[in-house]
Amino acid sequence: MFKLIVLFAHLLGTSLALGAIVATDIRLLGRLAEARVRISPPNPFVMRLISLALALLYLTGACLLWLGWSADPSYLGNPKLQGKLILVLLLSLNAVVLHRITFPGLARARRVARWKARDFMRVAVPVALSNALWMYCAFLGIARPWNHTVTLEFVLTTGAAVFSVALAGVCALLAVAAQDRTGRKPGRIDAMKRQMAWLAGALRV
Repeated sequence: MFKLIVLFAHLLGTSLALGAIVATDIRLLGRLAEARVRISPPNPFVMRLISLALALLYLTGACLLWLGWSADPSYLGNPKLQGKLILVLLLSLNAVVLHRITFPGLARARRVARWKARDFMRVAVPVALSNALWMYCAFLGIARPWNHTVTLEFVLTTGAAVFSVALAGVCALLAVAAQDRTGRKPGRIDAMKRQMAWLAGALRV
């Protein structure tokens, strides 16, 4: 019964974090229709929610590790589990980068069209890494067929591939946001922005 409660709490923490991240991504899509796009950091409530979810995941995850090791001393020898622990550590370090570097930079409220290359990298890399790791770690949590059947290298390489896809997506969105169309005749970029904003509005319903 105790393990069942811990598993539920772990699932709840994952759901809270993923919900907050998806809501933040939808907010970004909604901003793309603006003529002079500015991207602000997540509001304090969302940041507290993600921090709470991360703390809950750490606590329940430690309990699950202890329960698993107590039942089977070879539990920690699972390459999939080892890979997940490495990625969770990377996720935690990336959270520090987001809060110390990325979000303070966004708080300056500069238009995306005025960003330099380092501004794009300071936002794109940690944001893509955060999205990729949260999603992939959640997937690893339910990927029971991978237990003791895949190598650590496979787990980490797959994670790198997921990050590459997320990075390409974030860079594409930022490239669209950087198109300042003020005073110009509407074109395909404007139509793309309107479609993204419509999608964000539909997802918020």
